[in-house]
Amino acid sequence: MLQMTRPGSRQNPQHTRAICVLAVLLLHAAFANWLLGLQQTRPAQALPSRIAVQMRTAQVAMPQSVAKPLPTKAQQPVHSSRHAAQAKPRAAQPVSAALMASAHPAAPAVLSGTAAATSTGSVTPTATAPQATAEAHSPATTEAGFTADYLHNPAPVYPPSSRRNGEEGRVLLRVRVSAAGQAEAVDVQHGSGFSRLDEAAREAVANWRFTPARRGGQALASTVIVPITFRLGH
Repeated sequence: MLQMTRPGSRQNPQHTRAICVLAVLLLHAAFANWLLGLQQTRPAQALPSRIAVQMRTAQVAMPQSVAKPLPTKAQQPVHSSRHAAQAKPRAAQPVSAALMASAHPAAPAVLSGTAAATSTGSVTPTATAPQATAEAHSPATTEAGFTADYLHNPAPVYPPSSRRNGEEGRVLLRVRVSAAGQAEAVDVQHGSGFSRLDEAAREAVANWRFTPARRGGQALASTVIVPITFRLGH
């Protein structure tokens, strides 16, 4: 019995080593199978993740494609608001929008206005210069007269009936005097209120002599107003 157990005791370490090697191999095989299982399960799980990512990117891309025209639409009110903001100060200053509507074009307008002013100003003296020279060279004009002593014009006769009735008044006669100094026409411009006094004044003045109007040394026909006053006691 002792001889049979000794060889067995010698073979146990080898047997245990073989068992350990087998166990290690089995463990490696199990680990390898487990890794293979992981590798097989990972692609199956990765597909949904990739699909999800693609869906997300597609969903994100869709708002981007739709959002592209939105900035342009949003920018249009910005430009309009800017134009409105720029238009408001122009409307708030109507005087400068008329003058300052375009500041740079206004300068030539002012220059043209000043040029026009200077041109008109230069024309005005030339237009008035001939008038001034004409007035300076024009001969002096005198009106017709009837008060000179050398004329010896008699006063009108006071009508006797007017004296008896106490008629008084003033007559204004419009006399057309010729270049020779004679009364060509005598008209009553304003009567005294009594026809006898008006007629007596007209008959007297029709025979008067007048100093004719003159322009320089030349006698001219003209018109003169002659007042005649009738008053009792004179």
